This record gives sequence, C-alpha cells and structure tokens, in this order.
Amino acid sequence: MNRQRFNRIPSWAGRLYRSHLHFLLPSQTYGRNLAWNATLSARDRYLDDVSHLPALERERSLFSDEFLEQAARLPEPLQQFREFYDSAPARDHLSRLLYVDTKTYLTGDILTKVDRMSMATSLEVRVPMLDHEFVEWAAALPLKYKFREGTRKYLLKKLAERLGIPSELLHRPKQGFQLPLRDWMRDGLKGEMLGLLVEPRTLQRGYFRPSAVRAMVDEHMRGRRNRSMHLWTILIFELWHRNFLEEHVYQTATVVSCSTPGGMAESTQTRA
Repeated sequence: MNRQRFNRIPSWAGRLYRSHLHFLLPSQTYGRNLAWNATLSARDRYLDDVSHLPALERERSLFSDEFLEQAARLPEPLQQFREFYDSAPARDHLSRLLYVDTKTYLTGDILTKVDRMSMATSLEVRVPMLDHEFVEWAAALPLKYKFREGTRKYLLKKLAERLGIPSELLHRPKQGFQLPLRDWMRDGLKGEMLGLLVEPRTLQRGYFRPSAVRAMVDEHMRGRRNRSMHLWTILIFELWHRNFLEEHVYQTATVVSCSTPGGMAESTQTRA
C-alpha cells in the first residue's frame, strides 16, 4: 500500500482522531489501527509499522495499569529511533528511513542473527557490500537510483541485468525467511503455543491484561485477524521469563536456603 497519500492529512486532524475518536471505536473495528497509523507523521508512521507490539499510545489496553505506570517512568522506547531519523545526513524521507534501519534494524537484528547462526555452525561470514566506503557511496546516491517507479534496489538490478542475470530471478516477488507462525498457531502447534499463553502462570505476571490476551487468542483462532506476530512476541517473552527470570529466582532461593540449617531439606521445599 502506498501510504504517501496519508501525508496530506492535516496534523490537527490526526491529533483529534488519536486523542478523541480512536478509543471510542470497538477494538474489532476493521481499519481502526490503519486510521491511527494514517494520521501519524511520516516518521512515526514507519515506527508504528515496525513495532510488533504497539510502542505508541495505540492499543495500550493490552498492558496492565501497573505495567504502564512503571513503564511511564522509563525512557521513551522509540526516542532513539526518532533521533536517528531527525539527525540523518539526508533530506528525503526514504534516505532517512534507510539511515534509521542502518543504525537499528541492520545492526541489532539482521547482522546479529547472521553472526550467531554462522558461529553456531562454525562458519565465517563476510558482508562485502557493507564495506563502509561502499555504504557511504551508496547512501549519497540520488533517490532515483534507489527507488524508481515501484522498483527497489533499482541501480543494483540494472547492474545485475548487464551481468546477464535472468529477469525472472531479478524481478520475482521477494521471499523472506519468516516462520509460518499463522499456520502453526491455527493448526499443528496451536495447543502447545496458545495454551501456554492463557495459563494462569502466564496471565498472572502483571504485564498484560488477561482479558486482552484471551481476546487476541480468540480473534486469531476464529480467523478474524492474523495475530500470529503479536502472539509469538508475547509467547517468546513468556518463555524468556520462565527460562531466565524464574530460574534466576529459583537459584538465588536455593543458595540462600542451602546456607541455612537444614540445608538440602529447605532447598527441596523451595523448589516445590
């Protein structure tokens, strides 16, 4: 979807919708979140798009009041992204977004995954197109060489054509390496995955509203909306909590109990 046309929406109209109208619409209303996104600035519209869980004010009902109160005391999670965008050494919107991605998504996600997975299999991986001189040269190119008439990587594809790479390879639809989360959570693994999300142990953490989590699971299972990414994010967070935070608390309690009279007997009781 070309969202450039949303730039014509007056900023005052966007503030009015987000402040007074959005929260009056039922959460199941189609187009509700798109309307929120459309009324944001071009910068914040992108940041809203790349947030798996809403990092802006939208849909804060997913989180508990206690968690929101604690989070309000912490730095704004998207402030660093905004600063990268605002300070980017470029004028056009696309180049600013590329700069943000270079500073955040590339280093904190893509390259991190490549490094960990390659090291896990004893591979040395190099990324020659990220040589700093080449990156600086490419970043300084006019916008028409980066994106033209809906074609991404325009200049790179033109060079590939000269090298004889078949057109059907250059211009085929992009295929990522995403997990089939939607199918997993509606078919084969739904019992294990979704069941864990609605366990009392999970819902009593205090981060999320139990009713909001149940509603999200129900929407996904009934096929009303694809909530797989949101549910996957919450699931991974819960597993991380169990494997690291709970384990750390258990180990600490074990050390304390073992140092008291009765030692092992009290340690066993602690784990139970």
